[in-house]
Amino acid sequence: MSTGASYRLFEVVGIELEYPVVDRDLVPRCLVEPAFRRINGRPTSDVELDNIGFSNELAAHVFEIKTVTPQRSLVRAERQLVRGLQRFTATLERDFGARLLPTGMHPFMRPEMTALWPRSGQRIYRTYDRVFGIRGHGWLNVQASHVNLPFGTEEETMRLHTAIALLLPYLPALCASSPIYEGRLGRHVDNRLAFYRTNQRRIPLITGAVIPEYVESYTEYRTRILKPIYRALNNVDGGDILQHEWVNSRGAIMRFMRRAIEIRVIDMQECVHADIAVAVFVRAALKWIVRSLYDRAMGCPEHRLLVRDFDSVVSRGRSASVRAPQFGAASGRTTARAVLERVLEHAEPFTPTAERPYLELVSERLRRGNLSERIAARVRARAPRPGARQRDHIRGIYEELATCLARNEPWR
Repeated sequence: MSTGASYRLFEVVGIELEYPVVDRDLVPRCLVEPAFRRINGRPTSDVELDNIGFSNELAAHVFEIKTVTPQRSLVRAERQLVRGLQRFTATLERDFGARLLPTGMHPFMRPEMTALWPRSGQRIYRTYDRVFGIRGHGWLNVQASHVNLPFGTEEETMRLHTAIALLLPYLPALCASSPIYEGRLGRHVDNRLAFYRTNQRRIPLITGAVIPEYVESYTEYRTRILKPIYRALNNVDGGDILQHEWVNSRGAIMRFMRRAIEIRVIDMQECVHADIAVAVFVRAALKWIVRSLYDRAMGCPEHRLLVRDFDSVVSRGRSASVRAPQFGAASGRTTARAVLERVLEHAEPFTPTAERPYLELVSERLRRGNLSERIAARVRARAPRPGARQRDHIRGIYEELATCLARNEPWR
């Protein structure tokens, strides 16, 4: 989101997408900085082309693309992001023989195969490394789509923050795309979030339980969430460097400088079209939830119940057994898939007409499986035993997914 810009609630959406750079054999390559230099004509950590920004991430092989100015139309945002990706990938392919790989985790990468970003932000990155030891998957092998929604009035913003907390536990059932790491099927449907939950365990206040707590005002947010984090950082060497609002690592965080709430629990999909479909669903679902909170048609369960539902969904995906009383699970138990199908039904009327076709892909993912479940099912069906044959099959799947990204086509 544009720094300090003022929009109405839900008026616009800002999108950030992250990808690892790989060579023709899918090996991670730290080529983001030289590619930026080639595009920009001089060394830089950021590039802007039209309304699209390129930037770095913590790992030197990870590329981020974002909408510089948030967009009212997510159809338009998709067009802009695709053009930006085409520009960057053309440079990668022509000058370096490299490309981008989608999904939430690289399937073969080991953390020692990359390095930290060598230019701007080094002081912050070195501090993170000193405090947390960031040479692991939860730091260097995680790619997410961040959806940024603007503040409204303070009351509206806090209602939005509550609505996000009510929805987040179930989103991995739709968005998980990280079934594999280090060449083997992981324990969870969403392994990226499983790593994310514990990557800052030295100071657990920073991530909390991932699902944000209920708060009623900006002051309470700063008092209950940010200040305890800052106090904990006072006790570690160099912790003062990290005492900024972005250090909060919950699944949604308030970015006061941007006047936006940033949602972080969404794994990267296989193409921009699918990422935008998720963003369309999230915005429309939150419109419905905010309206229901205003109308007192929806209550807020205990925060710890949301956390338990989230942990279940990270592990089990669509089939996770959840409580979700805020979405009318009258029997006391239901599945994450059933929850999201009900949310989708209510979200459709809150979706702009031009964006409604995206919901067909959302519905399909809920019926047939999220990307993580479908990748894992194909591996288990065709190469169930760990070994060279399974690795070759995994490689073939991710070659297909890289082609999906290049063509902006969902994986069928």
